Amino acid sequence: MQFEYDPNKSQSNLAKHGIDFETAKLLWHDQYRIELQAISAVEPRFLVIGKIKGKYWSAIITYRGMNIRIISVRRSRDNEVSLYEC
Repeated sequence: MQFEYDPNKSQSNLAKHGIDFETAKLLWHDQYRIELQAISAVEPRFLVIGKIKGKYWSAIITYRGMNIRIISVRRSRDNEVSLYEC
């Protein structure tokens, strides 16, 4: 699995949400993570919900060829945690 992201966006995400995109790649180590199609007019995007060190995180991603492009990551909302725990 190859990842790509904008390093400047990763740093601003760290400042805003407390996680950078390099750390967010750990979501793919969660064997129970879920991926749902997200609404987007720009390109197909997906919501990935999983755990990193016991905390729930939600990432918005898209696929670029064989790469996963991370667009943003934040702590999961209650309804997203409920989806994960079903």
